This record gives sequence, structure tokens and C-alpha cells, in this order.
Amino acid sequence: MAPTEQMEMNRRLFFDRLAALPAGDLLEIQGAYWLAKNAHRPGALRDSGERYFEHPRAVSTMLIDRGYRTKNPIIKGLLHDVVEDTNTPPHIIVRVCGHEIWTSLLVLAKYVPVFDPVTGQILGRYRKTDPEYFGELARAEAEDRLVKLADRLQNMGTMDPWDKERRIKYATETKEWILPIADATDSWFAERLHGAVKKELG
Repeated sequence: MAPTEQMEMNRRLFFDRLAALPAGDLLEIQGAYWLAKNAHRPGALRDSGERYFEHPRAVSTMLIDRGYRTKNPIIKGLLHDVVEDTNTPPHIIVRVCGHEIWTSLLVLAKYVPVFDPVTGQILGRYRKTDPEYFGELARAEAEDRLVKLADRLQNMGTMDPWDKERRIKYATETKEWILPIADATDSWFAERLHGAVKKELG
């Protein structure tokens, strides 16, 4: 399924894809779905005007449709932007999804929040350098790399509202940092990301 074909997805269609999973796994995915939907509040919109939650759900759907139907990649896909883009406290993520998921979400986040230990308020965000961030991704477990590839492909398929300069910058970053990860991880994602980059850069 192409990245732009996710627009008509809803909760029922999403979970229909997972009906064969054990009940315990479904409960954990339901918890992650709830967390992602509430963390990306209804007022949070993408450049296209759609609510932000459609993006993480599309990323997870892409992974499911590629055959990655175990709970962890699905959960990571749903939550991959929660650390970077929301104010969700770490202990909530750990309580709902476990420490392993939290560790992966830290790998997937370029901006990491710093919390006040007393109030829990966010004091700021630390931005990883490109070599630090993409190097960590390149060394990460395959599941985490796959989530990033799905995220990047979904984003590149929905860049129409962006101005030309932003699109070229994003495609150039993809060429430099993401394509080597894709080539080493999954040929399906690699082929499509190479095509998306070529479309933007020629």
C-alpha cells in the first residue's frame, strides 16, 4: 500500500488487520493506539491539514501491510513521534508499553525532552546531531530501522504542501543518511525510497 493510500484508514480497519494476533498482544497494541491518539491531541495537525495521528497510524499500517505483524514494530510505529513531538511523560510510556519500547522511542527521536524531576515539566529539548542520530539508527535493531524507513517513506509521499526548498532539503537528507540504512535493512523500502529521492532530486 502506498503512503498516500492511508487517508481512509480508521480504527476498525486497522485492527481488522491484526485479528490473528494473540489477545494479550492486541491489548498492548490497543494501549499504544490510545496513547498515540491522545498524545497527538486533536488540535495537532500536519501541513496537509489532517490530524497528526493519521501519520503514526499510517506508518504502523505500512509495516503491517509489509508483513511485520508482531506487536513491537506496530507499537513503535504508532508511538515513534511521541517522544519528539509531545509532552508525554516517560513514566507513562513505560507504564503503558514497557521499557523496551521506551528505549526504542529514544532511538527514533531526534529531539529528546528534558524534564524537571520535581514538577515533570519539560525544560527543553536536546537535539541530536545528524551523525549522532543517524549513526544510532544505523546501529539500532532492525525493528527500529524499519519504523524509521516507514516513517520516512510516508513523509516523502505526503510532501505536496511543502515548499520546494524544504522538499529538496528533506530529500537530500534522505539520500545522505536514510538510503544507506534502507539498503542494509529492507529491499522493498530501499527501492521506494530511492525512487522518492530521485523524483525530488532528479
